[in-house]
Amino acid sequence: MRIRMMLLAIGCPITCGLLVAVSYQPHAPVTAHKTDRLVGEKAPAGFLSERFG
Repeated sequence: MRIRMMLLAIGCPITCGLLVAVSYQPHAPVTAHKTDRLVGEKAPAGFLSERFG
């Protein structure tokens, strides 16, 4: 019983550390590309009223 508890006490932090190391993957900042905006008569009327209304 004592050996089992010692293995559990040692194994839990090791397992948690491995899970954190595997799941943590640093990412570069994500930048969105600008899209062409429709202006004037080319733009749908619904878009303009929702966007600027």
